[in-house]
Amino acid sequence: MLFEFGVIIMNTQSLVLHGRIQADGTLQIEEKVNLPPGPVSVTVQSVTVSEQKPTLRVLEDIWAQREAQGLVSRTAAEIDAEINALRNADEDRTQSIESIAQQPQRKQG
Repeated sequence: MLFEFGVIIMNTQSLVLHGRIQADGTLQIEEKVNLPPGPVSVTVQSVTVSEQKPTLRVLEDIWAQREAQGLVSRTAAEIDAEINALRNADEDRTQSIESIAQQPQRKQG
């Protein structure tokens, strides 16, 4: 602690720890507090725990909804064909641009 102009300046360390309020009102910390012994200030903030579905379960739900709506997913072959068509179109465009770039420049005047 340092004293300056009547104000106490303290070096502080802060940690965020997780715990649980027990039925008897006591606080149980889930991990060891890695601070030196001494007084501390504790702020308690309630946390909402959400029950999230695992990613695979979410995907399975989406697939089931799509199937129920009569939507059919593309096959791997259809996806590959579309990717190849896009690549070919890009290659054609690139060749066209290179062809234009190689043409001799005309002088204006």
